[in-house]
Amino acid sequence: MNATTPIPWPKPSEEVNARASFGAIFEHAPIAAARCDSRGFILEINPAFKRSLGDPQGWRLCELASELDREEMNSALHEVFSSQRSGIAVETAAADDPESTIKWTLWQQQNAWGTRDQVIVVADKIRTPDAADENQLQSQRWQAIGRLAGGIVHDFNNLLTGVLLYCDLLLTSLDGRDRRRRYGNEIRSAIVQASGLIGQLLVFARPKSLSARPLSLNETVESMRDLIARLIGENIKLDLHLDPDLGQVNIDPAQAQQVLLNLVLNARDALPKGGRITVQTHNCQFQPITAIPKPVPFPCVLLTVGDNGKGMNAETRQRLFEPFFTTKNAGEGTGLGLTTVRSIVTSHRGLIHFESEPEQGTRVLVLFPRASPEPTAIVLSSSPVSQTSTAEHTKESQL
Repeated sequence: MNATTPIPWPKPSEEVNARASFGAIFEHAPIAAARCDSRGFILEINPAFKRSLGDPQGWRLCELASELDREEMNSALHEVFSSQRSGIAVETAAADDPESTIKWTLWQQQNAWGTRDQVIVVADKIRTPDAADENQLQSQRWQAIGRLAGGIVHDFNNLLTGVLLYCDLLLTSLDGRDRRRRYGNEIRSAIVQASGLIGQLLVFARPKSLSARPLSLNETVESMRDLIARLIGENIKLDLHLDPDLGQVNIDPAQAQQVLLNLVLNARDALPKGGRITVQTHNCQFQPITAIPKPVPFPCVLLTVGDNGKGMNAETRQRLFEPFFTTKNAGEGTGLGLTTVRSIVTSHRGLIHFESEPEQGTRVLVLFPRASPEPTAIVLSSSPVSQTSTAEHTKESQL
């Protein structure tokens, strides 16, 4: 066939068969598909489109997008019909669900006479993950870390024990004036740090502490006062405001120390040029927001660690509890500190909340159920603890 040979018109039977074949594909396709005319009106939809986006036949296609995206949708249709593009992909927010986006793919449909007067549209509606989805994803990450920790901790601890034993034997064989003892002590220090990292991983493998007992967080703070002062340095002032009538909480003492130490060290790292770290304890009552009218508040203990450092932006706050996420330089942090703190707090039926803005400092509020009810304090809502409510609580506690 040469270039001048005319293209034969399709035979009626071929045209009918082609239309029937296309109609069957259109009808039974598992993806949402529709046909629109040159003005953007929806002429036909398949069942998958109806299940995903309802039954908008007779509507204009742009009406399925949010008002802010309708101009972009109309522009895409114009480009396709004017043959500027044979096909185009557009992503818009859904008109009926601002939490969802729709990915549209549009291309021209040619009829049997070669006229391009319609557009085929394929739509893929995607719902933005909500807070529950994010929490489930975070839970799955922690479970994965727990399985990892449970699988390696036994063998790794055996290796560390052997290395530590041989290191101690080496140190005892060296004279006290031998300068090689310094290298041996550095090796031993590195082994101890490795053991501490394994201890943090063990928190994921042991969701509940077996040695929890009634404990006043004031005792934890007072017992660590000197250690904290040495760790934060002379250019940072430590302020303690401890409620003398503080109730007790059921917690493992070592884990209580770990929570406090991690929060204080994070505050220290936010103060490279010096500043102030404040540790406060208070009695309070927590009132959950539930469908039950007037739920009974229950007594809690509130631990607050604040600093006047560089603070954090919203993106950093959202990722604080991700395993191995850290804003510190390489080699300066493992990214497990706050993840460990959250795991300890939640395993003791507690809550943790961060308040922070860039250059405005940070406050961490940790809430534990009280071991024995005692009359005190204001009522905290189950919504995130606001800075105002906590300030009012502090004021009332000092009256």
